[in-house]
Amino acid sequence: MDVSNINNNINNLNQSSQLQIDKSLQSNEVQKVDNENASSLSINEYNQKRDELSLNVQSLNNGIAISNIANNSIEKQQEFLNNIQKELENVSSDENKLQDKNDIKQSINENLRSFNEVAYETKYKNENLLSIDQYDDLKSIIIDTDNTSFSIEKTNTPDFANQIFETINSADLNDPAQLSQAISKVETSSNQLQNISDTFTEFGNKVEESARETIKEQVDLYNDNKVNKDKNFGKESVDFSKNNISANLGYLAASQANIVQAQSVRLLS
Repeated sequence: MDVSNINNNINNLNQSSQLQIDKSLQSNEVQKVDNENASSLSINEYNQKRDELSLNVQSLNNGIAISNIANNSIEKQQEFLNNIQKELENVSSDENKLQDKNDIKQSINENLRSFNEVAYETKYKNENLLSIDQYDDLKSIIIDTDNTSFSIEKTNTPDFANQIFETINSADLNDPAQLSQAISKVETSSNQLQNISDTFTEFGNKVEESARETIKEQVDLYNDNKVNKDKNFGKESVDFSKNNISANLGYLAASQANIVQAQSVRLLS
């Protein structure tokens, strides 16, 4: 074989090598794009899930706030009812002494006005919690998330004050029977108010439990995303492809050198 044939073989080998290199580079580019798309998809999914959980926590926090605000106000209302109860019990303990009860009724009415003020002022984001607006079509307080919904029926605590007012102001507190009826009315209202407080407490506990679970899900999502970032699968795959190309280039160069050496030996033999 002459030198020209050797050169032709080397040229053919170079062309073959270049084709393999081009294919490897194209494969690497495709792999890189696929990795970028996969990474982008993962990021989009993570961001979407993160935003959903964040909105859920915000809604649940609203529910917890509603429960706490309502119960704090109910506690104040109970204090006014306790004041009225004491006023009536003082009358009962001195029932043998006839006296003008107008001053006692006036004190009771002041407590009832304060009771109603608390009811009308108890709001969360302009939504009444302990009173019902005649223009309000919603009959329940609702907290919605992607997974579940919590609701509590709205209540109108000023009704309690109005009923107590009518009972006491129409009663002769010097009459033991009517006085006993007034005391019973206050006790009944206090018990009903406590039931409302218990309902808000139960509502708040359920919402808080859901909030804890959602926050835990947020933490798990963050930790999983952090682990995936640390692994960096896309970079590892690209690095692996680069190493393969480098290895192929080295192998082809060595093959070319061996062929040239073999042909040279034949010429010299």
